[in-house]
Amino acid sequence: MKARDEILEAADRLFGEEGYELTSTRRIAELSGVNKALIHYHFKNKDALFEAVLDRYYQRLNALLLETLGRPGDLRERLHRLIDVYQAFLADNLNFSRIVQRESAGGRHLERIRDHLVPTFKAAMTLMQREFPAARAGDLAAYQLLISFYGMIVGYFTFSDMLAHLVGRDPLSARELRARRRHLDRMADLALDALADEPSRPRPRTASKSAARKPRGKRA
Repeated sequence: MKARDEILEAADRLFGEEGYELTSTRRIAELSGVNKALIHYHFKNKDALFEAVLDRYYQRLNALLLETLGRPGDLRERLHRLIDVYQAFLADNLNFSRIVQRESAGGRHLERIRDHLVPTFKAAMTLMQREFPAARAGDLAAYQLLISFYGMIVGYFTFSDMLAHLVGRDPLSARELRARRRHLDRMADLALDALADEPSRPRPRTASKSAARKPRGKRA
């Protein structure tokens, strides 16, 4: 492994376990077995190194998700594949969830995370709105559904330690991950079924103000 890759691996581990603020370039140098000066040779400073760790994750994840969305099939098939791929990626990269969780809570690299999320989010939203007109607005708007599924998928890994205490089982075991995937697939089916039914549902009529007024009786 090249020195640059060894530095990235060490930084990945420490940023995930200890967070950005508590991780020093000295600790990264010790863990990677390189001279501290070599870190500054490959990466200008700790900020640049942290961004490189983030970029490496998101480049892989976004390429994977966009490729999955682009495969043939209807929206239901694509959404199931997207859930499976996203869950598998997070299960294989637990440090990624920890890093993003800390930064999303007000870290200095939040804007970079947002920029990485935009392309895939917009692609999924466009696809959903194209196949289901009901997803363009209302209670089942595409952006609301995508936010919900983002929370259901990412939150499971972000709070896995807490969930273990809540449910009394290891949420990251192979058995529980399979159960979680089946649950998410069912949730996706429910959402898509609701979208398919939405156009045919009669919307309740709101009585106009004039119709709601009671006729006044004649004064005595």
